[in-house]
Amino acid sequence: MDWIVSAGRRYATATMAVGLLAVLATSIAVTHLVAPHVGTFSDLLGRLANLRDLQSTGNIYVPFDKEAFTYPPGAVLLFWPILWIGQSLVPLVWTIFSLAALVGTIFAGLKYLLHQSVTWSLAVACWMAVLSVALFPPVLEDLSWGQTGTFLLLLVALDSLLIRGKTKGILVGLATAFKIYPGVFIIIFLLRRQWRAAINATVTAVATTGLAWILWPKSVSYFFSKELLGGGELAHFRGGTQAAASSSLVDFLFRAPFRIPPTTFESVTVFLLVVIVGLMAARTLWRQGFELSSTLVALIASVVGAPIAWDHYFVFASLLLLVPIEMGWHHALSRTAVAAAAVMVVPWYRFRRPAPGSWWVSTYVFVSRNAILFAALSILLVATFETLKAARFRVHATSLVTRPKLVFTTPVVAHFIRAIGHGGREKLRSTTSFVQQPELEAEPAKASARVARRRAKNEDGVLSEPA
Repeated sequence: MDWIVSAGRRYATATMAVGLLAVLATSIAVTHLVAPHVGTFSDLLGRLANLRDLQSTGNIYVPFDKEAFTYPPGAVLLFWPILWIGQSLVPLVWTIFSLAALVGTIFAGLKYLLHQSVTWSLAVACWMAVLSVALFPPVLEDLSWGQTGTFLLLLVALDSLLIRGKTKGILVGLATAFKIYPGVFIIIFLLRRQWRAAINATVTAVATTGLAWILWPKSVSYFFSKELLGGGELAHFRGGTQAAASSSLVDFLFRAPFRIPPTTFESVTVFLLVVIVGLMAARTLWRQGFELSSTLVALIASVVGAPIAWDHYFVFASLLLLVPIEMGWHHALSRTAVAAAAVMVVPWYRFRRPAPGSWWVSTYVFVSRNAILFAALSILLVATFETLKAARFRVHATSLVTRPKLVFTTPVVAHFIRAIGHGGREKLRSTTSFVQQPELEAEPAKASARVARRRAKNEDGVLSEPA
């Protein structure tokens, strides 16, 4: 079978090389063919204008007009390198790096779930990223507007799924310094009692902001005095936006047919309620060993609870397709995640413009404006239901992590797949179907003995019957 091993490795390398070329070609196509008709890179070019104002005035937040800089001061460090590139090349370079960040995010998910080789995981990630651009409008909008979503998603995914040990938390800290919302993951670290990760994230966010203060003191002072402490950030919660493209729960209540004008207190209450429910569900999923699903639930809670949630905030749509690999198709959350991903395939932005007409027109406008919100909330609700069920039956993390294993049809195919993965840790057995098998975290014999002892003593960490 040596020739199969060699063929498998060559196949993986060739697939990865072609995938990287496909990523480059997709970036060029988005820049020159799609963006001129969708986003025109207006957000990215606005940031470039902000940086030039910073160079001339020392304050990136003034003037605060249509293309105002709405990020924390630490984000200046993220955008600053685009000043080194000619303006005509900025959109293409930014798109290439943004799509590469999406590749890295999917790679982190695949590597965490399947434990295959870097070559195999990167090859699959490249093609999944290319398909994501074609299938998911939120991904395409993120690229064509020149947004930062894929960069923030990469930092969170790497820190949540792959990084372990003393450096865990640093990337979440960077993401928090670039955008406030990823700070939710610092709270998650605290809930998990991962004290070092929480400290790392906090120190990194403070240090990044401190470096920005050293370089641009007027901008940092203005942000804290006017935006953060002066009520500028809270103003986002005041009164809603009624934006047709916003999938925020607050905006949902503010739009037709409800038209409930929320106060700042009510908007903040909705935000806190959604985030708290999401954090509890994410913590339960993490304790059950489903870390990728836990990360997704936390992301969804931080997005739909925010005062405004544009479509490109759901740039993590492609990761929903990985949930069944982690949890198995039998789990309700897996089926809900796939259904939500199917909803996000539809270009809802094409149907959101209000138009006078019959009840049918009003209905499809209502559905198109809120479909993504409903899809995201369905994941949050199913995850919350699982949390309540786990609390009722006292299910905690055990040494058994249920994760589906891909089991193939013949020894030849199994050997070929193993060769592509360079001997990954997943056991590929000869069978005619996909099966669900528990995977022991430690050595099988020792882990089995430990589980047997726990069951005998009915200790914490084992499924117990309800009282």
